[in-house]
Amino acid sequence: MSVLHAPRRPEVDRRLYWFPLCILPLMAVLGGRIWYYQVYASPQLLDDATKIGKSVVPKLAPRGTIYDRRGKIIAGVKGQLVVTIKPSVAKKHKEILEKLAQYLQLSVQDLQDTIDDDAIGDRPVSLKSGISIETATKISESPDLEGVEIDEKPMRSYSNTKDFTHVLGYVWTPSAKDVDRMSAQNLKAADYVGKLGVERTYEAELMGVPGKDITEGTKKQKFETEEPAVPGKQLHLSIDAGLQEYAQDILRKDGFKGAVAAIDPQTGEVLALVSNPTYDVSPFLTGISSAQYKALQDDPAKPQIFRAIAGGYAPGSTFKILTSIAAYRAGILKPSTTYYCDGAYHFTAKAKLRCLGNHGYIGYTDALTKSCNTYFSTLAVNTGKEELTKAAVDCGFGSPTGLDLVGEAKGIVPTEEWLARDPKHRPFYKGNLAQFGIGQGYINATPIQMANLAALVANRGIQYKPHTLHAIRDSITQQTTYIKPEISHRIQAEDWFWDMLQNALCNVVDHGTAAKAKIDGMEWGGKTGSAEHGVRAEGLTHSWFVGFAPKKNPKIAICVIAEAVGHGGDFAAPIAGSIVKHYLFTDSKTLAKAPASATGSKPAGSATPVR
Repeated sequence: MSVLHAPRRPEVDRRLYWFPLCILPLMAVLGGRIWYYQVYASPQLLDDATKIGKSVVPKLAPRGTIYDRRGKIIAGVKGQLVVTIKPSVAKKHKEILEKLAQYLQLSVQDLQDTIDDDAIGDRPVSLKSGISIETATKISESPDLEGVEIDEKPMRSYSNTKDFTHVLGYVWTPSAKDVDRMSAQNLKAADYVGKLGVERTYEAELMGVPGKDITEGTKKQKFETEEPAVPGKQLHLSIDAGLQEYAQDILRKDGFKGAVAAIDPQTGEVLALVSNPTYDVSPFLTGISSAQYKALQDDPAKPQIFRAIAGGYAPGSTFKILTSIAAYRAGILKPSTTYYCDGAYHFTAKAKLRCLGNHGYIGYTDALTKSCNTYFSTLAVNTGKEELTKAAVDCGFGSPTGLDLVGEAKGIVPTEEWLARDPKHRPFYKGNLAQFGIGQGYINATPIQMANLAALVANRGIQYKPHTLHAIRDSITQQTTYIKPEISHRIQAEDWFWDMLQNALCNVVDHGTAAKAKIDGMEWGGKTGSAEHGVRAEGLTHSWFVGFAPKKNPKIAICVIAEAVGHGGDFAAPIAGSIVKHYLFTDSKTLAKAPASATGSKPAGSATPVR
């Protein structure tokens, strides 16, 4: 074969060499990474896969402690076990509520009512607080109570759960209305909020700042940090706990429905606000059942009414103090003003308003001492409706006093504006004016308003806005802010008028209709009232007393009303005398005054009074 025709060996493409040269290293790198993750780094990656992340558990801030004016704790904080449940869980699993009802000794309906009333989204709802350790253990160890939690929380506690109910109010989980109300005040509702009284008014000061328990890390290694809760501020009230309890006890023992309002006339600080009957606030602190709440609402004695500030009554003869002021300002009343009393004030030849006596010609001091209706009806008619209503408004009637508690009633003054708004369009005749002058008819006042009138007379024309708070103290820094007295009304009058009025009121107590209020060794003044009530003025009258003590440098202005028991001099006056005597002369109230020791410790259950 010719060389020229010999077969040629095929040439290999060089690109075929480059392919394995590139692929093999890449495969080696990939294999190495697989080995790294599956073998070498496997334990670390497994640990990272089970990482729990960050958990934040909020902590309820302890509410601020509330003290009375002498440093006694009347509202503190106590750790309690609380049962909570998420509303979504309760909705899906009715069997959980049934089992909880057995543990908590409540009905399923009670639990459901609580959830319906307090649910805000899926925020856990407190079903009951203050449960025993045994009950908490059973619930915690039960395997079929999904969404149910047991927490220990700093809960509000009261040293006396009956005598301060209306003044302090109570604390429980917020409703949707509470959230809206607090949002309007730029506040975020905590797990528990104040519902009534001081607890509600001073929510911003009492609530504190919630803390946090923060947990982060892995199952093998956890890091826990804490942001401690900041307690709420301390409130030092003007309320005298001993006086409050004493006054409440008198009304309770006598079985009287009524109220007591006592004020320091020199500052407007409220010393006592008593409403009887009262009610035990304890069920509200643990989770009141629907049956308990319905029984309270249906109680014919109406214990939920705060009579001291929301009870509206005809003031009866105690209003003669206001008639005196109006007549003086109108130029009608002089030291020599005398009228004739034949046992009645005569509207017409046939219509008359009866007086309790036949006094003949009588001057101002004797007329107030003997509570002559004829004298003061005549004085009112001569003064005129316009001057009488204007004086009433200028002394604070017909509007709230500005007390720092919710629920205060306005009362009624029959001004032209009020008469025009009256749906019955009742006219105002001479007879109405005569009744107006002795505190009957269209006039209506609250006990706190009447105590404030007594304070105005004690101060010879100066009236302060009543308030229950004396000072606020920061729980951490101990910085204290004092509440300054605020003048609400001022009545200008000459000294002779105040002398005449105060002397006449002292005569009322010394030897007049309020003689049963007399206190040996002390001169003080007041006025009784026996107010008719009801559509036809049936039954016994409401018993009134208002006054101030002592005459010189007054320390207390007081109003007492006992509903439908009889004459003011027989019932309200001796009650007032007993209360005033207790406040001014009882030494036991000083026990809570013990100052801090040299080491800074304080007596148990008390604090150094903030003065």
